[in-house]
Amino acid sequence: MREVVFTNEATDALIAQAVYIFDQTKSMDIADRYLDDMRDFIISTLLSFPKAGRPAEEFGAGIRKLVYQGYTILYKIQNQQIVILTLFRENIPNV
Repeated sequence: MREVVFTNEATDALIAQAVYIFDQTKSMDIADRYLDDMRDFIISTLLSFPKAGRPAEEFGAGIRKLVYQGYTILYKIQNQQIVILTLFRENIPNV
């Protein structure tokens, strides 16, 4: 059974997006819902279709890229784990 694992960098990026949304909306409910929706999308999509993202070798060997509402999610399939490496809004990651 595969599992989706978020690296510390990916978790920090998710939190940063929630903080940004809260700053823009001043609503913790909206920020929490967006964060939950994004995590749910990532997990459900990749558990069902691990190769849903396109190959993104420009970021490294075996890296794949999934897009969600303008955000790029970089991940790698390693044995029974799908490792979420990072996510970012721009076309260039903050790596």
